[in-house]
Amino acid sequence: MTFLELLSPARDLECGKAAIDHGADAVYIGARRFGARASVGNSIEDIEQLCTYAHRYAAKVYVTVNTIVYDGELDDTRELLEQLAAVGVDAVIVQIHLIRTDDTGTLIPAGKRQALKKKK
Repeated sequence: MTFLELLSPARDLECGKAAIDHGADAVYIGARRFGARASVGNSIEDIEQLCTYAHRYAAKVYVTVNTIVYDGELDDTRELLEQLAAVGVDAVIVQIHLIRTDDTGTLIPAGKRQALKKKK
């Protein structure tokens, strides 16, 4: 049997709680940085409160980290991911950038292409 998960967006802590109260199995929310919706940023403290609330009702919390991360932002991104893990986030939603290979025209994730380049 396939389990269908009802996933709801949550602009903030209160919206996340309301979604769970109304039956969402999981919610997704943005952190202060690295989310595609820059105006919808939530503190680590609010995300932690949402995780505590959600887990009480067997719901999950996903956080979006779905912007392009530049070299100068890698340390900040790593720190954010560590903080999210520490407060009990169930998963992180990321954006995977696809690029076309020069030789075959196949689409592959940019990270894989970069890894292949480094091996040469």
